[in-house]
Amino acid sequence: MRLLLVSFFYEHDHGGAEMVAREAAALLRRCAGWEVEVLCLAGGPDRGEPGMHRIIPPRWCSQNAQTFKRTILFLPNRMLDRSLFRAAQSAGVRPENYDAIFCPDMNALVLAHALAEAADKPLFTWCQEVVPKRMDAAATRATLAPFINVWLHGRDGPLKKALAASARVAGVSDFITDRCCAFAGDGETDDKFTTLYQPVEDYFLQPPARPVAADGPAKVLFYGRLSAEKGIDLLLAAWRKIQPNATLSILGMDGPLRTEVERATGDDIHLLHHVAHVDVPKLISQHDIVVCPSRVEESLCRTALEARLLERIIVASQSGAIPEVVNDYPLGHTAKVRTNHDTAIENLIEALSIALTQRRTLTDGERESEKSFRKKFLPESFVHQFRLLTEI
Repeated sequence: MRLLLVSFFYEHDHGGAEMVAREAAALLRRCAGWEVEVLCLAGGPDRGEPGMHRIIPPRWCSQNAQTFKRTILFLPNRMLDRSLFRAAQSAGVRPENYDAIFCPDMNALVLAHALAEAADKPLFTWCQEVVPKRMDAAATRATLAPFINVWLHGRDGPLKKALAASARVAGVSDFITDRCCAFAGDGETDDKFTTLYQPVEDYFLQPPARPVAADGPAKVLFYGRLSAEKGIDLLLAAWRKIQPNATLSILGMDGPLRTEVERATGDDIHLLHHVAHVDVPKLISQHDIVVCPSRVEESLCRTALEARLLERIIVASQSGAIPEVVNDYPLGHTAKVRTNHDTAIENLIEALSIALTQRRTLTDGERESEKSFRKKFLPESFVHQFRLLTEI
């Protein structure tokens, strides 16, 4: 099969979805033997992949890539859709030359649908975020959220049309699959909605470099964007109140709360330098507890998933699909943080305190039981499920 994968920020390092899309393309080439070409926005680092088609952004954003990115994310519109379609044609993309269009990026779905429709090719959508798309004003602290949401509401029609026209729609978790079905299902074709879990890289499937330490000062890790939606402010507030015999390491992607985090650093709180993703398993294994206090409805929560694969103790919120990752995990502890600020901090304190005082490793029986969970994220499981997905 010859696929055209459409993902705007495929070559960029903006977040986890891009890494997942790249891993999926590599697996389909290597394990399925399919030809996978990619349509994405220009401007990311050239990773030497075959079959890349890059859309040149409009002239008005050539001097400010971040402005264009924010427009793509929060202010999509029909004029931009038409511009991107023309730019895709200029990039040499001929959708009629492919067997199907594959879109793992909801920001690019309207364009992917237009390409599939123009060539009468099936569209397979892999949704990795909550639909309909909205900004959570309480979680993000964004004063413009109500106005942006009015704009995003106007995007519901084109997104719903693209999902309805898709031959199959896969969510990255059961939570996302249910949301997609509720948003675009019609009751008669709901069986086309399914779940396709992310394939994890081989380096997350190796035994952890170090077991959880049951004694001595605990080592705690926060790994994610330094923003209110990821709950770093809640974690810092809880940490100050507990003042545990432990150290907190923060591997923070840039975010609006970076200055606040920098001010909090000291003997017990350390801000780490960025590491390559291949080195993340080693970093996680150097810690005992991984904290994911996200306020937003996570589509899966890759950080919690990686921590579970590496047999770490996890303290996480109950937002979105996070319960799918931690609810049946023997070393998982959850806290309700989608509430008022003070209550969220108290709930996080309670979960973190239990995790700190009840540190242990998995038993042999628990480790054996974990194999069934891990199987859902194995590369071969992804390839098998994707083959089934495209059999129409």
